[in-house]
Amino acid sequence: MKIILIGKGAILFNIAQLILHKKGLDIVKIYWDSNNSSISDLYYLKNLKNKIKVQSLKNINLIKNINILKKLKFDYLLSINNTQIFKNTFLNNFKDKIINYHYSLIPSYKGLHSCTKVILKQEKITGISWHYVTRNIDNGKVIFRKKIKINSRDNAAKLISRLNNLCLKTFFSFLKNLKKNITLKNSSKIKDFKLKLKSRKYSKISLNMNCKKIFSIFKAFSYYPFNSSLPGITIQLDKIREIKNISMLNSSKTHFKRYIKLDKKKFLIRSSDKKYIALEIY
Repeated sequence: MKIILIGKGAILFNIAQLILHKKGLDIVKIYWDSNNSSISDLYYLKNLKNKIKVQSLKNINLIKNINILKKLKFDYLLSINNTQIFKNTFLNNFKDKIINYHYSLIPSYKGLHSCTKVILKQEKITGISWHYVTRNIDNGKVIFRKKIKINSRDNAAKLISRLNNLCLKTFFSFLKNLKKNITLKNSSKIKDFKLKLKSRKYSKISLNMNCKKIFSIFKAFSYYPFNSSLPGITIQLDKIREIKNISMLNSSKTHFKRYIKLDKKKFLIRSSDKKYIALEIY
């Protein structure tokens, strides 16, 4: 099987390693998504260039890129951690050859920030999906999916890491389904919603929330050490404050109704269910 990869980051790098060491698989080319690259992205790019032909680009949909791909003999193009949306002209030229790796159980929680969404909704289960790319985002037939339990320690960053590990463990199972032309039935119950990022609706913590809700918001928007385009987590105290970290206290010797300022960077708050939470502020 001859494969082209497009995307970036550790997950693309590690999948490339799997393919390079597997008989019967061949990487024809890697297109590195150079949009908004982080320091770690550049590290993986440098290491890949030592092993295989890699081309950095910002727009795969350009006619010149499509014409180059037409000349390459390949079976599938795998989109992995790729921010570029394939336009109709591109898809029409490579019908049923473009496959995307996604951080949720398609058709639920499509598009960007799926890990943030599932944590906000306090889901107990999520997973990964490999699906054919169509004109509608994350709407193609699913080739492979695998579930994973969300645990209480997962923030968005940890959940992404766990999902990527699951992806690597099951990568050859996905390829087996692909070779056999297997597609899976979708669940009749679809879960999703739009994140209103500009209004910061979902990244605001309120003193009127219970402890569970407060922690779910923090974990949903916490991507450290990864870069995130999502807004910071805020709370209205003496003024609007951006939260760096939070931790649970068993009790507080200091009694207060809503919040108390300990120093320039630390506050204590009391949730609606009377739990005490320490806040570290930027």
